[in-house]
Amino acid sequence: MSMTTLVILRFAGIFAAYTGLTVLLPGIMFRRILAGRGLSEQFLMCYTFGNFYIINIVFAVQLLHISGFWALVLFTAVPGILIWSRVNRVSLRELCIKTGIICKKILQGSMGMRGALYRVCNRIKAVLKRSVRLFYYKVICNTLQWILVGAVIIALFWIYGRNLLLTYGYCASDIPVHLNWINEMVRGNLFSDGVYPFGFHCMIYYLHTVFRVDTYAILCVFYLVQVFFIHMVLLAVMKLLCRSLYLPYAGVLVYILGNLWAKQTYSRFGASLPQEFGMIFVIPSVYFLISFFQTEKEKLKTRETKLLSGCFALAFSLTLAIHFYGTMIAGLCCIGIAVGFCPRFLNKEYFKRIMMTGIISVFLTVLPMGIAFAGGTPLQGSLGWGLSVINGGKSDTEDETIQDITMEEMAARLNENSKNNIKSNNAKSMQTNMTETPESTFADKVREIPEKIKNTWNMMAQRIGEFIINLPEQWCAYAVLIGIAVVILLGLIFIILRKTTYGEMLMSAGFGMGILTLLLCASGLGLPMLMDPARCSIYYVYLLILTLTVLMDGILYLIFMHRLFTIPRNVLSFILTVFIVGSMIHQGMIKMPGFGSDYVSNGALTCLSNIIKENEDKTWTIVSANDETQMGLDHGWHYETISFLRNMEYMNKDTKLIIPTKNVYFFIEKIPLNYAVLYSGSGQSISKKAASQSLPNSGGITMYQGEGRWILMSRMYYWAQAFKERYPNDMKVYYESEDFVCYVMPQNMYHQYNFAIDYGYNQFRTQEDKN
Repeated sequence: MSMTTLVILRFAGIFAAYTGLTVLLPGIMFRRILAGRGLSEQFLMCYTFGNFYIINIVFAVQLLHISGFWALVLFTAVPGILIWSRVNRVSLRELCIKTGIICKKILQGSMGMRGALYRVCNRIKAVLKRSVRLFYYKVICNTLQWILVGAVIIALFWIYGRNLLLTYGYCASDIPVHLNWINEMVRGNLFSDGVYPFGFHCMIYYLHTVFRVDTYAILCVFYLVQVFFIHMVLLAVMKLLCRSLYLPYAGVLVYILGNLWAKQTYSRFGASLPQEFGMIFVIPSVYFLISFFQTEKEKLKTRETKLLSGCFALAFSLTLAIHFYGTMIAGLCCIGIAVGFCPRFLNKEYFKRIMMTGIISVFLTVLPMGIAFAGGTPLQGSLGWGLSVINGGKSDTEDETIQDITMEEMAARLNENSKNNIKSNNAKSMQTNMTETPESTFADKVREIPEKIKNTWNMMAQRIGEFIINLPEQWCAYAVLIGIAVVILLGLIFIILRKTTYGEMLMSAGFGMGILTLLLCASGLGLPMLMDPARCSIYYVYLLILTLTVLMDGILYLIFMHRLFTIPRNVLSFILTVFIVGSMIHQGMIKMPGFGSDYVSNGALTCLSNIIKENEDKTWTIVSANDETQMGLDHGWHYETISFLRNMEYMNKDTKLIIPTKNVYFFIEKIPLNYAVLYSGSGQSISKKAASQSLPNSGGITMYQGEGRWILMSRMYYWAQAFKERYPNDMKVYYESEDFVCYVMPQNMYHQYNFAIDYGYNQFRTQEDKN
């Protein structure tokens, strides 16, 4: 089986497993509650509960120290059956009695197998009839919409799915850290590096443990599952908020296809990361909160309102359980919604319920982390930083681990720091000048206000043009700011026209984007920079698409407000969707993301998969740089390249380097990866020049970055040539491509090889030299 086929099968299996757990399982459990709702709302409710359910099951079994395959299956099935019976009003006792009677009749011979099969077939026929009826009403009657859904899925796989076939490895430097934390969970060690939002890790751990897929394999393909649900959730929410039938598809397609957005706004979509997984639940939080405020006061005590507030609590808690950046954005959006629905938010009945819901939401998330912290587990560094920011401490530019920063963000931060230095110098010169001039009067300060507003407006537009828009025209950035203002104004117009809840929804979208704009421009406004602009831009564009879509929908609805104009409104929205997407294709404005991996080569992933498949566990060792340490942890052993070379660097005739496994594999990059650090010779092949240089004398990951990796791989290559020359009949090439080679050395366990040799580039010491 080719590696490409294997990757496709892995993705299909993981996607099916994850979708079954988070969408289909809740759909069965809450069938009666979901009946009669639109498909988009059913999807949001199921997906929110499904993720909350699975993540908290993992937290429970981990904290109880009973985690494993059977514990996870039982904790999933038993509560699921109980919830299903309670919600759908099915008596488990009666069901068990009926089943027992049928089994008894079969055993006694009073009912033959034919009669039992007849009952089963009738049951299957009834289910099939309901399925066909559901398919007709949900799909056949909405064929055009499903064609557009298909177009969205095709666009997703065209832009992001191709990377799955071109790059087998992961595309972010911090994935080995998360892989290590998940591997520690397999060993029953939750929060191994300290208390941290572990929702993402819980989900990957569940998929690994229950479906028996290696963690490294899940992390290599799960990014595409994340990307799929990021866009499907966005589409579902826009369909629920918009009055036009087809504009949501235009918004999502512009977000996926349009080469309008700066690269850092979507570059992290090529990797399986907690931040992007947590981002999925920001918009459901927004929708459920808006739906709660759109409920009339006399209906606040109904079961429907309690359901909406409960869904909001689950969605908001998931943002905090997965990544606190998502919680920060969701919280700011909630403030915008509170401003948009100000009269209802300040009403005692609404305020009391939403505050209680928020407290419950935070409690649900903090409970497992609080239990671990109370048990003596310290906070992880990133979480400690988050709490310090809330308390007015350091900014994230001062204290953040290097594993959590991408190359694009580094460049953005350097640019940001240089601008801050210029502003600081300007401020100093202005302060010097102010000492030479008399103090300005109150009238002078009033006259300066228009100029300050103009400068702030220009600064915001510049920041949007720098971090959000990928177009040279500056007017696009101003258009974004104007669009935010128009959404608020349009909402006010609808309120005047007595379309109150719709108008307040538009105002909420506008105020929410306004607050996010302040977050994006925080450093330029003298505000605390809670999130660097590169990270903020990811969320900003995601929510900007929602805001601009509801803006277009509001304009169409304003023109075609009467019920008689519903069909013309939908027809025009379809024409606009086709026109917008067609124009982007015609103008060549389709993005072509190149998500190459500087962290793991395709050859290394191919070899690792084949080694695990071909060998018994714990009978092999890989000698490689750093990443396979965690990848093959459950199957074999790993020996780091730097340790291997250092052990024979100053060797003598007594030096021994024994690796006691049946097979030893040596991973060597003929064109060394940069591993997130560029140097003057990046992309060059291994050479004797590099091998003749001293081994890197540094710790951690730095020895495998930049020029250091070039030196190590060159040394390993020439060691392999020298060792192969000594044992030409034993050491073989296991796999080779243009940029990677893997050697295998089978061993007789009763007569193991000494891998320490003088290969021409290490220093060999005699006994006299040693003395």
